Amino acid sequence: MKIRTLVSVFLLLVGLALLFVPALADNSGSDVPGVEPGDPIPGQPITPQAPLPPSPDYTRISGLILTVSGALLMVINFARSALSVNPDSRAMQIQTYITEHPGCGESDLVKYLGYSRGSTAHQIQKLIRNNRIREVSYRSTIRYYPAGVPETETDLLSAASAKEKPAAIIKALGGGPLTLSALSKETGYSLSSLRWHLTRLEEDGVISAEKKGKNVWYFLRK
Repeated sequence: MKIRTLVSVFLLLVGLALLFVPALADNSGSDVPGVEPGDPIPGQPITPQAPLPPSPDYTRISGLILTVSGALLMVINFARSALSVNPDSRAMQIQTYITEHPGCGESDLVKYLGYSRGSTAHQIQKLIRNNRIREVSYRSTIRYYPAGVPETETDLLSAASAKEKPAAIIKALGGGPLTLSALSKETGYSLSSLRWHLTRLEEDGVISAEKKGKNVWYFLRK
């Protein structure tokens, strides 16, 4: 249950409790048996007193405010929930696109749906909070998947493939294990650049390395 829903239910329950709890004065009685509150007590002189103005019932006023606040919050939560599942809403269109294109990125959503980057990012975070989509991150690259699809190793692979050099390395290794020098010839990248990216890919579990003789062979993890 969402936090906003819990807050609205709490406010509503507390407000109703305060509304229906009678004021303490209503249940208080006189210390003298048979004498009601406000009656003169036998043996004591009667002193005329000016009538006191009625005091505000702050308990009931607080209960009314909390009840109304809780009810309004519940209506707002219901309206927002109904709008978010509307097929024409931005959130639903983004969720549908991610379902049809698992592994897409934010730039893909901006390009194909035509929304601004800020609006797209806002809707994505709402969908993640509501457990309707999930994100897979590779360094600074984030890819999005439907929440109902279990995470697999290929999710991280597709996230890494969104970057130019890691994508070239992954594509080259797709044909089978390669040494560093063979990767350099295949991709056109320098040895130092390849070492840096290979180390990061290995740390993230995308590739593995195995030393055979004098050479280190790199291959995609299955």
